[in-house]
Amino acid sequence: MDESAQHWLHALSAPMAALNGASFTAPDYFEGDDQTDLESGWGITTRAQLLDVLSMADNGHACELSNAYWQFQRCLPSQWQALLETLPARDRVKYEYAARTFPDCGPGGTRAWDLGRMSFLLRAGVKKGHISREESLYLHYRLALRARHYYNRWNTYIAGYLFGKALWNASDSSDATFAADLERQGSEHWNRCIVLNLRIGAHELLADLPWELPIDEPERPTTLEEDCWS
Repeated sequence: MDESAQHWLHALSAPMAALNGASFTAPDYFEGDDQTDLESGWGITTRAQLLDVLSMADNGHACELSNAYWQFQRCLPSQWQALLETLPARDRVKYEYAARTFPDCGPGGTRAWDLGRMSFLLRAGVKKGHISREESLYLHYRLALRARHYYNRWNTYIAGYLFGKALWNASDSSDATFAADLERQGSEHWNRCIVLNLRIGAHELLADLPWELPIDEPERPTTLEEDCWS
């Protein structure tokens, strides 16, 4: 696989790299000293645990809003309003959030929040020796298939990541403060840092990595377990 294709795959975790001062495109998330702590944040200390978590690419936090985005793009305005009126208060806030964010992220919704974090785990896993670079590239390719299914350009992908992160940030809020806490996420310090650092550090990079860049499918490494997510 040529270098541009590898850079494209590793850029799936660019929003996280922008937050943490990590590399946008290197096989390892952090070049030089390893600054990742997968144990405290993810409970990951072994290869098996890392590979098991990858299923979140399909059944992670984004599932919380997948129906909201699905319904919003298919309902007439009157049908959408009728649907909102059937929902509990907290769910209604989530569905209204999907409606507000749909113009920027499209039908993919917040899927990028899960895909970007799984890309981070693969790159961190390479650094820690849990998986090989060949295994990471193959599994990254499988993430890319999903990213390109749900999104049509880098802007919508990054928006999906940011909206997913915002929802996760507010997930522990009480029902009474949930709507207000979610609304404030646009001005939250670390969310703004991601946007600023992407604009400064990754704008030209992503411009040189078009969304539809041809990426040849790598062979599945024989070292990957048969039941491994892909």
